[in-house]
Amino acid sequence: MQIKFKKEGLFVDREAFLFQDIFDRINRRNVELNTNTLTISAQHGLISQEDFFNKKIAIGNLSKYFLLYRGDFAYNRSYSVGYPMGAIKRLNLYEKGIVSSLYICFRPKNVDQSDYLEQYFNSGFFNNEISKIAQEGARNHGLLNISIDDLLKAKLYLPTRATQVKIVTILKSWDSFIQLFSEYIRLKRDLKKGMLQKLFSEKVSLAPRNSWSSVFLRDVLSEHERISGGVEEVHSVSVNKGVINQIEHLGRSFSAKNTSNYKLVLPGDIVYTKSPTGEFPFGIVKQSKLSKNVITSPLYGVFTPVTQSLGAILDEYFSSPVNTLNYLTPLVQKGAKNTIAITNDRFLSGMLRLPLDEEEQNAISNFISLVNNEIQMLERKLNIIKAQKGHLLTGLIMGNIRIPESTGVFND
Repeated sequence: MQIKFKKEGLFVDREAFLFQDIFDRINRRNVELNTNTLTISAQHGLISQEDFFNKKIAIGNLSKYFLLYRGDFAYNRSYSVGYPMGAIKRLNLYEKGIVSSLYICFRPKNVDQSDYLEQYFNSGFFNNEISKIAQEGARNHGLLNISIDDLLKAKLYLPTRATQVKIVTILKSWDSFIQLFSEYIRLKRDLKKGMLQKLFSEKVSLAPRNSWSSVFLRDVLSEHERISGGVEEVHSVSVNKGVINQIEHLGRSFSAKNTSNYKLVLPGDIVYTKSPTGEFPFGIVKQSKLSKNVITSPLYGVFTPVTQSLGAILDEYFSSPVNTLNYLTPLVQKGAKNTIAITNDRFLSGMLRLPLDEEEQNAISNFISLVNNEIQMLERKLNIIKAQKGHLLTGLIMGNIRIPESTGVFND
């Protein structure tokens, strides 16, 4: 069936196919008891739970799971942030893997179309069809009520095979560049990590003389105990973003109605959350890099370093899960419900080797700032490139960006 889309004066030919005309459904059960349980990630697609979460969370009889081979697709009908209609991903990372029987699994009848179909689903264009068959008000425990029969009758709008090949070629070139750019950023982070390890182990120095010495944290941090003035914004603490506006970070405010007893955080202050998260089972320690005063939970510890440069060094030191665990393990006591019990005084009672000369502190802080700024700039560029690729993906899939039949280039 031939159809036409109209967009900004462009008429684009696409042919409509039923889902069942393009895919064969997979009902293959895990009789071999494969244990590579997969989950869906926005960045990695179908990825092992062990690789993604550092643990397995699959439960029950694994023989009831579906067994997938490389190139198979799976549809997770659970909706989440960024996936309002669930997510369809192809297995690329492993030869085999298993998914919950709640997933709908399928494989292209024509393997040559597989790369294009992966891009098609990544574009989000198929969400329009899913929304037509998802029953309103029928979401149950985060699972969209979409029957297999309805999915098999959903439509895909595909260009000619020749156009599919051209689109895949263009998009793969962008994906390759994004992968290389991401690898470049990773190498930058590794170089920074290696240099800091040498600095903290005192194998190299950025000052004429080495002034590192073992000190109690209370000798370089002090608790000013100032509270909200009534005008400051409530902030949280994130592993990757540091001290950040709570609404910006979490999507809404979780603060109490009365924040008069919330702790004041000055620019350069060190904040200790005391809450377990991910690789930081005893909480995280971050320096506020904001240029204004903010407030944070009264449960947090807030401390002022003797110099902002030393605060930056502590921020970088505690960005390491290993360093943080090594420092806090002897100090933290766990309660009956696995809660963390540590007073601010006890937090300050541990010892670290730190540079005490202000010139050396400034040199290390400047190095950290320079490298971090470079990495952040590269990450912003990467995000722009990904956004450009996303617009290109949508335009090519929907046909708003035309590819001439006679050349390998395209015109907007």
